[in-house]
Amino acid sequence: MVQDLNADATGRGVRWACGVLALAIVLALAALSIALWRGGERPLLLAPAIGGLSDCLDLADPGAPLEVACTGAQGSAAARVEGILSALGPRQSPDGRLQVGYTLVVPLLNLFRPDAQAPGGWAVDGTALQRIARTVQGVDRPVVLYLFSSHFSERAPIEPELARDAANLAQTPQGPLPVDRYMGVPMYPWSVARLDNPITERRDEAMRAVSGALCQLPAAARQRLVGINLLGETHQLYPDFETGMGTDRPYVVTDYSPTSRAGFAAALRQRFGTVAALNAYLGSSFGDFAAVQPPSRDIHRERLDNFWQHIDDAAAGRVAVSGWVHDGARPAGQSPWVRIYLDGQWVGRVQARFVRQDVAQERPELGTARLGWRHDLHFAGLPLGRHRLDVALEGMDGRLQHLGTRHINVMGRDQRPPAALPMRMELPPMAPVSPQVAFWIDAPADERALFYNPLVPLWDDFRARQVVAYLEHFDRLLATTCLADVPRRTQQIYPAEKAGWDASRFAAGQSLLPFGQVHLGINLYGEATDDASFFDWLARSRQPGYSVTEFHPLRGLNADELGQVFDDHRQHGARTLSFFLHPVAPGREPANPFAFDPNNPQFGSDRLYQSVRELMRR
Repeated sequence: MVQDLNADATGRGVRWACGVLALAIVLALAALSIALWRGGERPLLLAPAIGGLSDCLDLADPGAPLEVACTGAQGSAAARVEGILSALGPRQSPDGRLQVGYTLVVPLLNLFRPDAQAPGGWAVDGTALQRIARTVQGVDRPVVLYLFSSHFSERAPIEPELARDAANLAQTPQGPLPVDRYMGVPMYPWSVARLDNPITERRDEAMRAVSGALCQLPAAARQRLVGINLLGETHQLYPDFETGMGTDRPYVVTDYSPTSRAGFAAALRQRFGTVAALNAYLGSSFGDFAAVQPPSRDIHRERLDNFWQHIDDAAAGRVAVSGWVHDGARPAGQSPWVRIYLDGQWVGRVQARFVRQDVAQERPELGTARLGWRHDLHFAGLPLGRHRLDVALEGMDGRLQHLGTRHINVMGRDQRPPAALPMRMELPPMAPVSPQVAFWIDAPADERALFYNPLVPLWDDFRARQVVAYLEHFDRLLATTCLADVPRRTQQIYPAEKAGWDASRFAAGQSLLPFGQVHLGINLYGEATDDASFFDWLARSRQPGYSVTEFHPLRGLNADELGQVFDDHRQHGARTLSFFLHPVAPGREPANPFAFDPNNPQFGSDRLYQSVRELMRR
């Protein structure tokens, strides 16, 4: 009887505890729902990056003509910033959905002036620091501080000197990358592999100097800082940066400096512990970790000393199946679907929704650039041999139209000729392509030989972690200043969903995930600005929030369309959204082709400017 009473009491206790736990879960979910609702109701902060301030901030030619407000003991760019922002409209839209602040771009390398007495012959310009600080103090609006120092040239006098030191440059297997050009401007291939080189030290010095100047401001002025963008686009580099990001180019990446080679061996030792474990993983026979070199040769074009040296765009075990298609039978703006079959078996279904500017230029009669498609086929686990790929278009009537066939040869390390493999199943019925359909299959090339090297994913992971480690260094630096509480974010490229880009060249993937105290800041252009694919990616990456650090749809949108895009970002957790504002004089070429301005017709920028003005008055 006593046992029964104890059991009953225990049961009641368990039921009571479960009830309390269930109530706590319900309350937590309710609190989360309220928080998300409130997040969606908060105004979206538009923080346009103001261009054309360098002369006023004393970061350019000191002989340039300046308005009175820029000069003198209290000179700053505050009046110029406020004038540019006021032209957009009120500080907050009447409907409460949008608020206007700004992004203050501070090119770090432009702060340096020649100084024979300073270490290394260069010193940070104190006048420029004070004008930067007074600008923050003089503009009573929320401000994002963009500590800009990426591979894109700042036209800083110190850049050519830094570029003469190979320790500052990203390296391919053939040596340091040369200075490149992007949109006609120098592009310096600064390395992310080292923290002890002069380029990093100068960035450190400039960042500390800017932080120090801002820390002297009154607390009320410092509280206007709502975010700090770290460096800008930071990732690995490769030759011919402007046009060399596709899968159709020779696969040459960075970084192969001595620092990286040693670091890769150390990373393998840390992960596997013993060389025997590494050999078991790879199927190799290395005598020690020092003998393992990063993959650096293409088996299709170069002689290998061992198979583990092989690398190309598919060596990690996946190959892009991609192209473009336009179905004239569909209503305008409705993207068709493409199916991919491997040996008769359906392996993928993708929508033709990516912007293809190349097709738009060559075939303007198609009326849209949103017709690119891509599927990444993982072949590492496929049987060796010759496989058949078939690509089909889903027609308006539901019938399949056959776009083409490609063959891929999954090769072994011994490079034996591949044997033809049987179909896994029969293909479904497919009709010939309709005359209303225009299309092209870009990749893979027919009869392409594919070699999987399991060392390549390890190398890709190491290169991606180099990018994160470099950004973490500056995150830690700012954490030691009075700006430690200001949210820090990346200003990172988004290559994940581009039809023709090879994301492994950039190795930026890990830096798009949370790390340290750094939040996601991401640059969105074209379809990524207003397409569900970005929000799908955002959900998969489990971001607690994000900022759109560069925004341009690459086409004009009316106020209703642009307002919907802004609302979508606000409801998905965007904290700020930044586009370029760089006034253009009538009849003059814009200094920035992506700047929203009534005198910049490029990419619909004039229409976008007018749409923002209209939204700010609703």
